[in-house]
Amino acid sequence: SGVQIVAGSVYAMGAWGVDLRNLLKVSMDDMSTIVAATFLGSLFAMLGGLSFDRLGPRATVALGGALNTAGYTLILTPILLGESVSPTVRLVLAALGAMCSGYSSVSLLDNVVCMACSLSFPKDRAQVVGYLKAVLATAAGLWSLLYIHVFQAPHGPGLVAYLTFTALASFAICLLALIPMEVLPEGQRKPIRGRELIRLGMVLGATAALSLFDVGVGFGYSMGLLSETPALGYIGVALAALPLLVLLLPHPPEEDSGAKPEFEAVAQAGTGQAGAPALASDGITFGQAVVGVDFWLLWFIQFAVFGSGVATNQNLAMIFESAGAKDAAGLGVSLFALTSSGSRMVVGILSDRYAHVVSRFRWIQVVAVMSMASPALVSTMAVGGIMVGILVAGLSFGTFFTVIVPVINEMYGRKQFGVIMGSQLASQAFASISICKVLLPRVYSHAAAGASVCEGTACFRTSFLALAALNALGVAAALQLERRNRCSMPMDRA
Repeated sequence: SGVQIVAGSVYAMGAWGVDLRNLLKVSMDDMSTIVAATFLGSLFAMLGGLSFDRLGPRATVALGGALNTAGYTLILTPILLGESVSPTVRLVLAALGAMCSGYSSVSLLDNVVCMACSLSFPKDRAQVVGYLKAVLATAAGLWSLLYIHVFQAPHGPGLVAYLTFTALASFAICLLALIPMEVLPEGQRKPIRGRELIRLGMVLGATAALSLFDVGVGFGYSMGLLSETPALGYIGVALAALPLLVLLLPHPPEEDSGAKPEFEAVAQAGTGQAGAPALASDGITFGQAVVGVDFWLLWFIQFAVFGSGVATNQNLAMIFESAGAKDAAGLGVSLFALTSSGSRMVVGILSDRYAHVVSRFRWIQVVAVMSMASPALVSTMAVGGIMVGILVAGLSFGTFFTVIVPVINEMYGRKQFGVIMGSQLASQAFASISICKVLLPRVYSHAAAGASVCEGTACFRTSFLALAALNALGVAAALQLERRNRCSMPMDRA
């Protein structure tokens, strides 16, 4: 959970992006470049996967914590240098920092922790990953809440103090998270009973409470019902730390399960004990996976789902502004956060407990259909249609990123799980560039006809109709993926 809280910090950039732009004295176009750089690191996600396969999760998380700290330090540097350096230098340093923070959050922290848990809990893969993804989504709201209510000027010390705090906290939390980290041998599952049920209930309850708190405060603040109040930030931190109370409960006595601490597994890297065993029966290589149709079907589905979800979530303020309902943006953000976070835990449980009724590939089909319906609803540019579209987008986003890790694990095995998973994440970078940096801005600028602000249905309708068509192809890809893997997985056919 601690690692996921650190990983979620990068998704709070929207809360302090305007202040960063003002301090750097750059244009909105330059700021969009910095934001886009956050996702560009996914192009190299394979390297994080390779580190997971070769060194194991503990070493990779340590690297991720260090790189995350370096990223925030790089963003902070041009602010401190000010006009002593050129605008180009300030832009490059900030963009490089955003890329480091984004890459470490996705490829070295979030992705690695989810893969490690997928391997450790084969019977509960989606449940565990769903919980971790819910913490990630909730953490983004927590960091935003901290900045707005505790750090933001003029009532707080400002962005410099926030970036300094985030850089130091990221490294410290990751180091502390390494102490209890262990990886269970594949196939091992500790039964959940007695005090373990209490522990589980406390963790899930704290996550749900923090999610509802984030959404409630965010909505109240955007609607003018709440003002900047540091106490709200401190309450959020207290809720985030609540799962630590689990450590205060005596661990229930149990027989030695034979589980090896993760550092022992890392010590045996290369012998099949750390990331991925070298036995052919334990999976297939990246080279075998990438030449298969299944790999590219899944890659395209992720491209379409991620592109549509980010296009909706990152542009809510402008979408509602164009629809003539600017004040509704706060409710839209809250709705997306709540449905995205809630669906991750719920779908994780359902896809594990009822896999015999609805397979994970069927869940991907459900995601593809929702991801097609969402932009179609937003394209109506009516407030009611936009709200329903946001709700559906949150559900599809949360569901997809809960099932994708177990699906790749089960399709390709653990031999090069990290590299294959990392290569799939590269689709997010391509989606961010082609959809958020090219498609939406061009349509918006054309509809604005030279004005700085676009108003009317034409501002986003064409873009979101195009996204609906893109996701219609995603539905077809999901149907084909399920058909191909109904009786056997790629590693069984290799």
